[in-house]
Amino acid sequence: MKFRRNPKMVRSLTGAVDRTGAFAPAIFAAIIAIIVVSVATNWRLERSLADERSIVAGELATISSRLQTNLNSNVKLLQGLAAGIAVDPAMDQNRFSKLAAQILQPDSQLRSFAAAPGMVVKWVYPEKGNEKAIGLDYRTNEKQRDSAMLARNTHNIVLTGPVDLVQGGTAFVVRWPIYVTDGTSQVFWGLLSGLIDIPRLYRESGLESTDLEIAISTVPEPDLPKKVFLGSLQTFSKKPVKASVDMTYGRWTLAAAPKGGWGQKSEIGIFELYASLLSLCVVAPIIWVGFLTKSRQRTIEKLRLHKKKLVRARQRLEYLSLHDALTGLPNRRFVDRMISQPPRPDPEDCLILIHIDLDRFKEINDTKGHAGGDAVLQATASRLAGLAGPNEVAARIGGDEFIFASWSANPEPKAKALAGLIVDTLEKTILVDDVECVVGASVGVAWETPRAFGRDLSQLLLNADLALYEAKKTGRGRAAVFTEELRSAAILSKELADEFHHALDCDELVAFFQPQFDANTLAIAGVEALARWDHPKKGLLGPNKFLDVAERLGRSGDMDRLILQKALFELTRWDSLGMQIPRVSVNISARRLAQANLLAELSELPLARGRLCFELLETISFEHLQPVLNEIIPAVKELGIEIEIDDFGTEHASIVSLLRFEPRRLKIDREIIKPIIASPSQRRLVSSIIEIGRSQNIDIVAEGVETMEHAKILKDLGCHLLQGYALARPMTSEQLIEFCRAKNERLTEAS
Repeated sequence: MKFRRNPKMVRSLTGAVDRTGAFAPAIFAAIIAIIVVSVATNWRLERSLADERSIVAGELATISSRLQTNLNSNVKLLQGLAAGIAVDPAMDQNRFSKLAAQILQPDSQLRSFAAAPGMVVKWVYPEKGNEKAIGLDYRTNEKQRDSAMLARNTHNIVLTGPVDLVQGGTAFVVRWPIYVTDGTSQVFWGLLSGLIDIPRLYRESGLESTDLEIAISTVPEPDLPKKVFLGSLQTFSKKPVKASVDMTYGRWTLAAAPKGGWGQKSEIGIFELYASLLSLCVVAPIIWVGFLTKSRQRTIEKLRLHKKKLVRARQRLEYLSLHDALTGLPNRRFVDRMISQPPRPDPEDCLILIHIDLDRFKEINDTKGHAGGDAVLQATASRLAGLAGPNEVAARIGGDEFIFASWSANPEPKAKALAGLIVDTLEKTILVDDVECVVGASVGVAWETPRAFGRDLSQLLLNADLALYEAKKTGRGRAAVFTEELRSAAILSKELADEFHHALDCDELVAFFQPQFDANTLAIAGVEALARWDHPKKGLLGPNKFLDVAERLGRSGDMDRLILQKALFELTRWDSLGMQIPRVSVNISARRLAQANLLAELSELPLARGRLCFELLETISFEHLQPVLNEIIPAVKELGIEIEIDDFGTEHASIVSLLRFEPRRLKIDREIIKPIIASPSQRRLVSSIIEIGRSQNIDIVAEGVETMEHAKILKDLGCHLLQGYALARPMTSEQLIEFCRAKNERLTEAS
């Protein structure tokens, strides 16, 4: 087909194009403006709706959180009451009312409790206004039977409501099944119900103070009006914001929308006007600023989260620094802080501190290992925590030591009662590896006196420690109360300890010597070296004044070494003077025997065999040093040093055990020798010991020979050596030289 050109039409189209081309920039600008305004308007509308939904979501989240918190708080109170019933299921209405009154908090929404043993309501609280509920049988009440049976059958909490109450009104009902132990199994006891005041719950959760249209359903997507117990079913069809209230006993779904509908506050018309005028100039900067703002918000949020993490970490570290990792009890730092900033429950209250130390904990550690020791510490901590009431603290301050702190306006009777209770509680057996162990504890008690009220309490802990030391010293398994006499004794002991350190360093210890005599000839058969302290202020002190201090300081070995050196020096001196001193005996302590360098030191001494004798206390042989003695004693004897057992008869050593060391001499204690003049039985005892010694080729030394009659009897009994005041007192080396010289002169004159 062939078309024919129409000149008129062509001219018309060309003109239209020319006219349109003239307005092309304006049209383009208008199109751009329309697009920008349209896009901006739609964006503003969506943003407005999103902001509105965000605001509604935030407000709904707050309401749901409050609602969940309030419900859970009420359930916790009900749980506490249930626990009380489980402990005492045979309580009466009066006991139930008292317990419920203690648990029911003024700020909770719970308005009453009902206990139904065997599914029949028997007790209510408060009784007034709820009398109609008594006797209600959940098994026959159609409105409440299903939820009651559900709680019983599932063993779980059941929340129902709103429920029409027998006593009138409606409420949410929380039911808690209670089970008690009949000795072998859990037996269903009944139900405990709590009524939650619905208007108060809604009001305190914020449901009545909001401008939102809110509906609550027991299902996420309700399709029937009866499934919505607050608000209207239609709220769920208005594109609402939803939130959940999650509980262990169920879930509620909350739906919320503005009462006037969505988009009432968007002011889109004004925005369209400004957007039309400023779209080309403002949109780009606004978008850019928005990006910057959002970036800044993200940075701020990250900083906020980081700060929260730092706060939580700091709180955790603070908790760990104040609590013991093993037992979970507060630690020494906690106690120090409590003492420095005492939290007095009442302005008149005085602080009571009880220092506790386990008596046989080391035995458990040695036999059961650290795991057994940890089990004992945890059991002890649990028992002490169980004794702690309000405003009382049980703490572990290290090792097997604990502190129990309490307060009282009249501290003395309470402190003594608490101390006795703690001793009795910790004396009970503890299972360690399925074995019953008795650990026991010693307790030191101190309290803040009204006279010292408000002063520095750090001294109180020292006072309790002094009392604890006294309790252990007097037999353990008991409580001792701090007194000023204990403080004075501690100060004197500390001064004496410091002075004893100084005495060893400044050579204030001197050696005294008491001769030992042949029972037949009364010739000097040896001397015993005795330690004396030439105190610069107190004069000459006997060993009873400082031996305990030396042991406590761990320097008894140093003292033995010093006396040995002095004794050997004097022995050499006597030899040079021509004195006939056959040997010198030196006491040796358990600590000295256990020193690793003992044999090396002894091997360097220029000793003649049989000139030096070590005196061992009978008690040393039967303590934990037995393995050490089995190795040391033979080595010492190889060096030519004789062994003598001192103070025989004061303890419960067996003769067979003593003879295993093959001592050269056995020294009978003065308490056995003293009564032989008047006591035939004591003479027979001494005679038996002498006979045993003779049969084993062991010389017998009798100490405490106070009269010559003692000497005669012992000679007649066959005793080998005599030592005592009747023959010679302890003396210095110079006095011994004069004593020997005078004795030799008398012998010369007699001959």
